[in-house]
Amino acid sequence: QIEHSVPPPTEQDRAQLLRMIGGDAIRGAVEGYFGIKLAFQNCHKTAIFRPEALESPAYQDFISIRSQILNQTPELIHC
Repeated sequence: QIEHSVPPPTEQDRAQLLRMIGGDAIRGAVEGYFGIKLAFQNCHKTAIFRPEALESPAYQDFISIRSQILNQTPELIHC
């Protein structure tokens, strides 16, 4: 698992990240090309998992509602 919590440096970079991870076709193409599974939480926190790790505690924790809530800022805005 590789996890990344640093927000994109510019609005343009943020838009590119959201376009890639938010679109099934683009995200699927990236996942297929690199043989990975991308996971995304609010506040631009992303992680990369190997496909065989999708049943792992680390992946299940990352995609859990609890982790999503704990990662959100109280202001409910861009993190």
